[in-house]
Amino acid sequence: MLKYDAEKVKEILIHEEGYSELKAELFSETLVNLHEDLQPALDQWLKDRTISEEITVEGVTLKMIMEKDRENFIGALTAMSVFIKNPDSAKDFLDQPTIIRGPFRKPRDRNES
Repeated sequence: MLKYDAEKVKEILIHEEGYSELKAELFSETLVNLHEDLQPALDQWLKDRTISEEITVEGVTLKMIMEKDRENFIGALTAMSVFIKNPDSAKDFLDQPTIIRGPFRKPRDRNES
């Protein structure tokens, strides 16, 4: 069980991360259910918004989750909680290709040179 100031989390999510008030409240209340090994990473993020690289599961870090899946910190923390409880899922994550999102491109006209 994680310990934190839910109101502070909510304020950060609304004012810095662009969450709606409803989503911020939901996420700020559900973080408590994440794995307790994530406490230092959450504390660090709450202090200065830096992402800890100290927590790894099967070689997966929070930054790696954020970059590969284009997740924000809260999403990465949630995924890492799953990986801590089930390390095989971290191995599966490493085997998945990176999601590449970009602008939609119109198919090339075959009549163009």
